[in-house]
Amino acid sequence: MKLRTAVVFGAVLFAAVISGCNEQAAKEPLSALDENFKHSLVYLNVTANSYEQPQPWKRSGVVEGAGYGCAVGPYTVLTTAWNVSDSTFIKARKYGQNEFISAKIKVIDYECNLCLLELDKDAMDEALVPIAFSEKFSKGAPVKSYWLTAGGHLTVGRGVLDRAEVNLSTVSFAHVLDYVVANAPASTGRGSLYCLSNKPVGIANWADLDSKESGLIPAPVINQFLADAEDGEYSGFATVGFSAKKLIDPATRKFLKMDDEIKNGVYVSKVFNLGTGSEELKDGDVILSIDGNELNAYGRFEHPVFGRILFHHLVSGVPVGEDMKFVVWRDGGKIEVDVEAKHIDVNDMLVDFYEYGKQPEYVITAGFVMQKLTRPYLQIWGESWQGNAPPHLYHYFRDLAFSPTDDREDVVVLSYVLPADINQGYHSLGRLVVSEYNGKKVKSINDIVDAQAEGGPSLYDVIEFEHDYPTVVIDKSKRQSSDMFISQRYGIEKLVNINQD
Repeated sequence: MKLRTAVVFGAVLFAAVISGCNEQAAKEPLSALDENFKHSLVYLNVTANSYEQPQPWKRSGVVEGAGYGCAVGPYTVLTTAWNVSDSTFIKARKYGQNEFISAKIKVIDYECNLCLLELDKDAMDEALVPIAFSEKFSKGAPVKSYWLTAGGHLTVGRGVLDRAEVNLSTVSFAHVLDYVVANAPASTGRGSLYCLSNKPVGIANWADLDSKESGLIPAPVINQFLADAEDGEYSGFATVGFSAKKLIDPATRKFLKMDDEIKNGVYVSKVFNLGTGSEELKDGDVILSIDGNELNAYGRFEHPVFGRILFHHLVSGVPVGEDMKFVVWRDGGKIEVDVEAKHIDVNDMLVDFYEYGKQPEYVITAGFVMQKLTRPYLQIWGESWQGNAPPHLYHYFRDLAFSPTDDREDVVVLSYVLPADINQGYHSLGRLVVSEYNGKKVKSINDIVDAQAEGGPSLYDVIEFEHDYPTVVIDKSKRQSSDMFISQRYGIEKLVNINQD
């Protein structure tokens, strides 16, 4: 499978690539219709600064990136969430104005990879011209892409609207609708505007440089996002709360006591504790249809415009809180189930899928570095982290990420030990899942802070781990002085970070 990326560039490399693309694209003369877009587009310059997972108290180096946006209001710009992830400062350049305009995030949603920016209107010589997105789709039709360069020049590219499909998001756990453009310009993975017959139909959110394809966040998704954000109470997109597998084996259908004439239906292999269907569906269900749309054995349905696409689009297209009608094969018969559309908040996951814009959560006591397990933490094991990460840690992400319980909201890991006199004999410990702290079951990383605050008559703090690993015993009388020493020696400004979500 070819790698699809959001195309992250350093400032120099990005500028070099864009410069080359702009030089080629600029050879095509702009028509009067093309010129209409110049007052609706902006070039974005983004300063970003994230945290280091191995040392979560430290920020990584400041980087500058670039992207594109389009106006959906006089002072409101739509771009991809990825463009502004971990941003510390955002500024925009509009056509005909040399000075950059500061911008701030108004609404951001990583599941659909969209973001609304509010520009400083006092810094603008005139308002932007808002555009409206058309939900027109025509397979095989020529499309044009538009973006504003760093120098403020309108640039145009061409491509072909090849297909619509539902893909796993490039930046989150959600499956989202994409338009796929063939023969796309190499620079259009950062929010450039795409038009069909001069009607905006989407913005680019990924680019595959090998296949010369670009994926668009399409108008149906954009319009749903904008409508949800309009009242200031953003709810997000409904997300599937179960894992589904194809059901093409006749023996499995026979085992499920399905009638021979029933050829459709997708198998529910696991129901999560979060998301749409998490309360209403059961492991082993077969979903035959959703809101009257029949699902085939591969989990696809026939969309009247896009053709055969995955059922996730049926779920994400329903406003959060509304009910859908699922027809399910269960226990040898058909039943109808009302399923509420639910959004999955990443903060509710047992193992968070992302931490954009946030400092990792951790507690450092007596040199023991305990961190909340997240997907970014697992990614410190490199490009092939799924195979390189410790299996007992990867298990929590692969099998239980969407299944928090009352007994476990987070997975807390003793990452490693910062050597000091107080922890002699424990220096080699690391990558262990914490089960109890001072006899208190660790359901979340907050429990460690609470257990220390509660004190108790014991002279020692006691940390216990899963799988019968050695128990850690810390002398309380030496902990405070040791923490001060460790803070100074290792340059740690704060020994505890718990985010208030």
